[in-house]
Amino acid sequence: MQEFKKKIAIARKNFENFKNYIELENFRDFLLFVLNSQVSSNILQQLGIGGGKDVINLPYNPLFKIYYQKINLISAGSLIIYVKSEPISDEFILDKDDPIFKEYLRQNERELAFRGKEKFLTPKITDCTFLTEIDTNPITLKFDDLYYDLKSFMAVAEPNILFVRDAPSESEPDLIFAFNLMPEIPGKSDEKVLKLDILFDSEHKTRNIKYIKREEDYELKYLENLTSISHSDIFKSAFSLILHIKSFEKP
Repeated sequence: MQEFKKKIAIARKNFENFKNYIELENFRDFLLFVLNSQVSSNILQQLGIGGGKDVINLPYNPLFKIYYQKINLISAGSLIIYVKSEPISDEFILDKDDPIFKEYLRQNERELAFRGKEKFLTPKITDCTFLTEIDTNPITLKFDDLYYDLKSFMAVAEPNILFVRDAPSESEPDLIFAFNLMPEIPGKSDEKVLKLDILFDSEHKTRNIKYIKREEDYELKYLENLTSISHSDIFKSAFSLILHIKSFEKP
């Protein structure tokens, strides 16, 4: 029990500066996050948001110079996933075959991600919720499940996206987590509750890894890229996108 309490304390320390903002490392990671948010089991569509299947939104905030996705959580306000970037294009509508995407996505990723005549919209929007945020009403983080190995995490939670908080040194474990978006009625009317499933990775297995493939026999493969992945593999296996977090800073 003492070891369990120690792990929970370490997890809480990892999130001590968290205020609903997650900064990703680069635009490629952000784009992969957005594309993974288009499938039926994704983090956005679990809440009934995410737009039409043929329209993919890439909102740009010109005030903060970020591309972002705003996810309205049931009891914890909004979650903002963002990346700092200059505008990738001056066009409002971008075709999926636009050369700009070839800079960030490999051919196999484009073939697997795009199913039809998808197009990207790049609306310019400044999110105004930061004007009404009250720091005296912090988020209550609740750890729903602590997993002891990634095979168990992948088999039970079946996360489409896994976030990783890399440890500052090799002697410390990385923190892997996924948002548990099952609705919860907060105990207080003004309480913001966000639930997480977590895992400590002492072996740093996700370093330089972009995808985890869970095969039919539940064995895991760690992939740097989606090379030689066929459409039949998509149906036979489960994949999770790995996103390493740059910061929890408010942009």
